[in-house]
Amino acid sequence: MAAGSSPTHRPPVKRRKKPSTTTVAALGEDILLEIFLRLPSLATLVRAALTCRGWRRAVASSPAFRRRFRELHPAPLLGLFFETSSVVQTLPAFPSFVPARRRDRDLSAVVRGGDFFLTSIQEHPDLPHSWDIVDCRGGYVLIMNGDQETMAVINPLARRSERFFDLGHEDTLEDSRGFPVCHNPCLICSDEDPTSFRVVMIANDESRVRATFFSSDTGKWSICPWVDLPAKPGRGKFWLLRCNMQANGSLYCVYKNRKHMVTLDTATWEFSVDELPRCLRNRRCSFVVGETRDGAPCIVYAIDFKVGLLLRGADADGAEGWMLDRVVPLETELGQILGQQMDNYNELKVVAVRDGFGYLATSMFNHGPAPSWFFSLCLKTMKLETLFQRTRDTGVHPYVMTWPSSLVGNRGTFALEDGTGNA
Repeated sequence: MAAGSSPTHRPPVKRRKKPSTTTVAALGEDILLEIFLRLPSLATLVRAALTCRGWRRAVASSPAFRRRFRELHPAPLLGLFFETSSVVQTLPAFPSFVPARRRDRDLSAVVRGGDFFLTSIQEHPDLPHSWDIVDCRGGYVLIMNGDQETMAVINPLARRSERFFDLGHEDTLEDSRGFPVCHNPCLICSDEDPTSFRVVMIANDESRVRATFFSSDTGKWSICPWVDLPAKPGRGKFWLLRCNMQANGSLYCVYKNRKHMVTLDTATWEFSVDELPRCLRNRRCSFVVGETRDGAPCIVYAIDFKVGLLLRGADADGAEGWMLDRVVPLETELGQILGQQMDNYNELKVVAVRDGFGYLATSMFNHGPAPSWFFSLCLKTMKLETLFQRTRDTGVHPYVMTWPSSLVGNRGTFALEDGTGNA
């Protein structure tokens, strides 16, 4: 045994240094945003970002992060708004909302916390309580009372009414050839600034069109001059139909004879006319103009149980127009989903196209008010997802969750103390 050692006295134990710990709060903004990119949905991101000012600041002050997140995570569908039924004769009358079936708890919490019954409109007792929905974009809902010529823009997620205004603009009737037809207004929203929107109305007389628009930035209406259009379909004021389609800041209207389509570029306020592809001239064809995931204009159409996708492109001669991308038969897949109920339907209808998804509804043989199945179709994968069954006798408007204004710049109760970070 070595000198000086004793079996009863062990050498002192060297204490290990505790490893240094890094808290989430100590992460830099770049690392934090990379983590946020891996969250499953926009609803989960909002919940995380509003936890503290530092996290909110990281998200709100980075337009590049917003663009990357939108590219990786498609805007989630929260549900469908249905226009007020034509058989409703008593007051009050409001659009109805049906939530989509989602397993994401955060998305379900968003719906529960929103005002999807549009009760904020009832805070104004001087207004009539008979409203119908005419458009739904960018998180806003545009409703209209036709008898009183009143419109309102509502934000269900913010639980407030954004704007009320009247439709009675005598200036829109000036210099018209006969009494013009004013079509339902449309919402144009901004991805970069969720607080900004425009309400656009298109009117036509016997041969011309004009646009009138309201800007939330200026709080004023502007009236564009009348424009003559080529390929006039003939006399009569009801030659222009379906002025509620849009894609990437442009509005689309179809001639009644289904041979041409009018495009209004809301960046330049210029009208143009394109010839419709032959597949869309079929009276049994149902189609809607919308956008792909990357924002490119597209047309989704359905004939019987076949769904086709058209994109803008050039033909062999270099002429630009709508080119067929693909056609997908869905009868077999629908039969597997619906079983014996499939015998009750004879076709699909395209009811809307939003953010890379087409929304479809089955149609009955008698074409009357009857239960329809609603589906979403991913335009990238052509994967069909069942939403729900509901009676369809009115128009349909998908409500898609968009980037909240609280996560853009220096706004709201989580505003930055030093006043920086505006996007």
